[in-house]
Formats: sequence, structure tokens, C-alpha cells
Amino acid sequence: MSAEVKKYKLVEQWCHKKVSDGADFLFDPVLFHHSLYTASKEFHFPFEALQSFIRNITTIHVKRTSHIVRANVGRIAQDYVKGTSILSLARKSNYPPYLFCRILVEAITDMNGGKRALIDAMRDPMAVLGDAKVILPKYIDSETIKRSEGFPRIDPQSSKPTTRLAQEVMEAIESDPMHGPRQDRQRHAIGIEYEAMLEKCLNELDVPFESEQALRERGTSRTPDVLLSCPMGVRVTKKDADDDGWRVICWIDSKALFGDVNTHQTSVVPQAESYVHRFGPGLILYWFGCAPVEMLDDAHGDIVISSWKLPEPLLFPTGEFTELQRGKKAGSEPKNEAMR
Repeated sequence: MSAEVKKYKLVEQWCHKKVSDGADFLFDPVLFHHSLYTASKEFHFPFEALQSFIRNITTIHVKRTSHIVRANVGRIAQDYVKGTSILSLARKSNYPPYLFCRILVEAITDMNGGKRALIDAMRDPMAVLGDAKVILPKYIDSETIKRSEGFPRIDPQSSKPTTRLAQEVMEAIESDPMHGPRQDRQRHAIGIEYEAMLEKCLNELDVPFESEQALRERGTSRTPDVLLSCPMGVRVTKKDADDDGWRVICWIDSKALFGDVNTHQTSVVPQAESYVHRFGPGLILYWFGCAPVEMLDDAHGDIVISSWKLPEPLLFPTGEFTELQRGKKAGSEPKNEAMR
């Protein structure tokens, strides 16, 4: 077992334990960043990679336990009516506060608009949940509970009276370091940013391609982020050899996350295989790092896996090489620039 594999397994074990134990930092954004920063230094593991890794592990935990939370929502609602805060109930259930709020609010309210109204409630609790009329009659007694902290039920933005439900939903959402409307916007923006970075790199290399948007405009479905206009060669280190080899790629898919073994196998590979069937072999680029490549499925050699940056050099069909740092084609092979 290589040193990199040992490190990966150690970090993976740490993430699983923290999530399964319901560590305090999973319910406190400030503590979350401090704890991950400390662990990053301890494991010599990039902070961005660790942050993405533990979110991937949390996603697995949510999928495995969501049915338990939903099955117990009646009891949970009664505990809420008796005065237990939503954040405390989320901690007790070891479930992300934001996602926990969605389940509880859906159970104890009656909002016109269905799922759309629920989304709006999570985005602006004070506006949507600030009127007790939205609470089902059997749970309305929850509004008679006085919080031990003693703060008044006032919307801090409008200075108008609000509900306990609205306040506690807001508190729970703000206590979730990984899930919520703000984090969703951030992840979306980061994804777009790194797709643009990929396109910029290819433009600097004079590599012709079609973007995902261009492909969709001409009616192509299930598209990678970039479809190369001509096949390109990329140098890879063979798993069972010391020397390097070349692989042909026809597309590149940008992933603004850490590629752990489970996420890669259950989510990324099935998607990538659909691209392979339509366009041929391609490359997955994990901008925040990935597990050691020998641990990752390459779809029988049809997928090249890279991390942190676009691999270089690239080989044009003409036999010319190109390097990102020079931004131009080169007539001879550069020295020792193998992709890991």
C-alpha cells in the first residue's frame, strides 16, 4: 500500500467517524472551519479537498438515515411542540440542520404552493413562516413556548413580530456549515467558475472545442462540459509500470469537488460512461483533488482522471505538443511533464 493510499484511507476514516458521531463542528460554521483547518494541517491534506471530502461523506450519511428521520417526524414534531429547539433536535438526530428543517417544516405546516412554498420558506423563513397561520392546528401550541434565552420573537430585519418557528428555522439554517441556500449558491458559482477556467485554459492552448452551452443549443443531450473538436492525446502514468503512456480523449468534464472513491464510483463514473458511449473516451478533472488514481475506476481505460489542474502536455493530431505555461504549440516533446 502506497503512502498516498494510506493517507487517503486515514482521512476517509476520520471523515466517516466525525459524521457518524455527529461531531459538534457539523452544527457550527465557525467550529467547522477551525476543525477542518486543524485536521488539514495534521493530515497534510489540502483544506479545500478535506472540506469537499467531508461533505461527500455527509451526503452518504444523509442518504442512509433520511428514512429514519422521516419515519420519526411525528415524535420529533411533538418534542418540538414541548419546547425542544429545532437545532437541538437536529443534533439529536445527527442530521444536517438545514435538511432537518425541510422535513420538520413540511410536517407541521400547511402552506399553499407545495414544494415551491417549502423552498421559499427555507430561503426566507421570516417572510414565509412569520405568520402562525401556516402552522397546522395540532402543532400551534409550539408557539406558546418561551425560549430559555429570553430573546423576543422579532424579525431582526423588519422589527416586526414573528414566530418561534421562523426564528428557529433561521437559527438552524445559519448553524449548518454545509447545506442551505447560501451554500447552494456558492457551489453553483464555484462550478461555473471552474468550467470557465477550463475553457480559458483550452483557449490559451489553442485547443478547439465546443462548450456545454454550445452543445445544448444545437440540441445535444447529456453533454460533458467540453467536447473537443478533435481527439487529443494526454500523457498518463500507467498503474502497473514506471513509464508513461498516452491516452486519447474526446471530451473533458470539470468537477469542482474532491473525487473520493465512493463519489467517483457511484456518481461520476456512470455519468462519464454515458459520455463515452456518445463521444468516445474522455477526461475527468477534479479541481479539488482526488483519491489516488490506482483506487479509482477508469471505466476499462476509457476515462483519464486528473486533479487540481488540466494535465499537460496535450498532444495534437498533428503530432505537436502544447504546454499550458507557454500557451503555444511546441515541436518536440517537453521533459518529464507526465500527468499523475
